Amino acid sequence: MVTSIVVVGVGGQGVMTLARWIGRAALAAGYDVKIAEVHGLSQRGGSVEVHVRFGERVYGPVVSEADADYVAALEALEALRAFKYIKEGGVLVVNKRIIQIPGRYVDPEQVYAALSSYARTRFIPAFDIAVKLGDPIYENSVIFGFMARMLGLDGYVDWLDARNLKAFEEGRKLASS
Repeated sequence: MVTSIVVVGVGGQGVMTLARWIGRAALAAGYDVKIAEVHGLSQRGGSVEVHVRFGERVYGPVVSEADADYVAALEALEALRAFKYIKEGGVLVVNKRIIQIPGRYVDPEQVYAALSSYARTRFIPAFDIAVKLGDPIYENSVIFGFMARMLGLDGYVDWLDARNLKAFEEGRKLASS
């Protein structure tokens, strides 16, 4: 069996880092891992999409539409764009953050309502937790903790520095509740 994950967000949020961390934990757990950056404008603050697949044997890194077991979104609008990847019964993990672009206002409640229409959506206040820990840069660590716990990979993470580890633990706690 292969687990397929699509990680999305906005450039500068640590999307690639999150995907690599998931892959590193899966590798440490003994799985074959494939990762591919499918779409990215990280230097311009644009959409970033990375596919991660792991299992006993993985032949390709790209996740087909309607085939992802999980979509991990570091930004809620990006979750809407990546919704096409979720397979029936898959889990949509969404950082409850919307990055507003000057000149274009998006109503957060409309976005959250649209995402909530999918029964297996889990909203994570990763940005808020990261800010409380001292820096929004740790929001990907919070999502990583949540994802690692859901994937059963949280016991294979021993390389994070102290600040990332604290954010990771906060994410793990959310997955346990």
